[in-house]
Amino acid sequence: MSMGNFWRTMKFKLRCAAFGQGNVVGKDVLMNRPQRVAIGSNVTIHKDTLLHVAASDKKSKEPLIVIGDRVHLSFRTWITARCGITIGDDTGFAPGVVMQDYSHGYEDINLPVHAQPLVDEAPITIGKGCFLAANVVVVAGVTIGDNVVIGANSVVAGDIPSRSLAVGCPARVIKRYDEQSGKWIRV
Repeated sequence: MSMGNFWRTMKFKLRCAAFGQGNVVGKDVLMNRPQRVAIGSNVTIHKDTLLHVAASDKKSKEPLIVIGDRVHLSFRTWITARCGITIGDDTGFAPGVVMQDYSHGYEDINLPVHAQPLVDEAPITIGKGCFLAANVVVVAGVTIGDNVVIGANSVVAGDIPSRSLAVGCPARVIKRYDEQSGKWIRV
């Protein structure tokens, strides 16, 4: 472990709600409100990643971003939580994955979008053993089951069941693992 990684890791270990053993934190990883972030063990967070807590409940001390064990967040991952994002053990993200558990309102045409209230707040849950390919976007309220692959450039706007392969915008399941045959079957 380089000295730079050692000091970055120690900084997050001292400030996060939980921070396991054997983690690697890359350069230029940004984390606001780390006291609301819980990170498991043997997690890799590559450079230029953002873990942003925009808590709607300012009084709670509960973590809003929960990252399991052996999770790999590749370059330029962006996770923004207002009500809760959970990432299961052994899940990997390719570069450019974005998750945000809220949206900006746009109903008032006399106000710029950035000045309107935040809406559509709903937690995001990513199961165990998943892989999200490059530039996947996951929107508020989505649950992705265990052992799911999401193809590159997909936008996940609805739940994806376990043992599935989903692609597209919006992402839809194109294959599921069939327990009886032990094979992946086109849907």
